[in-house]
Amino acid sequence: MAQRYFFRLVHAETVIEDPTGVVADDLDQALAEAEAAIAELKAAGELPGDAGGWQMEIRDESGTLLRALDLG
Repeated sequence: MAQRYFFRLVHAETVIEDPTGVVADDLDQALAEAEAAIAELKAAGELPGDAGGWQMEIRDESGTLLRALDLG
């Protein structure tokens, strides 16, 4: 059953929330969406070339951390 996943960008004390999220059938599909979002952010120059220390967290609707992807 599809559910909503949220992608949160985190670096040290900085957190950028994702208020909209995406609807995906499962975590694997949400992970593919997150990887596509990271590629888009990098292509648009919205992430530094060396994004070391930044992570994109994938969370479910209850806020539970499901996966964290290093962006560096």
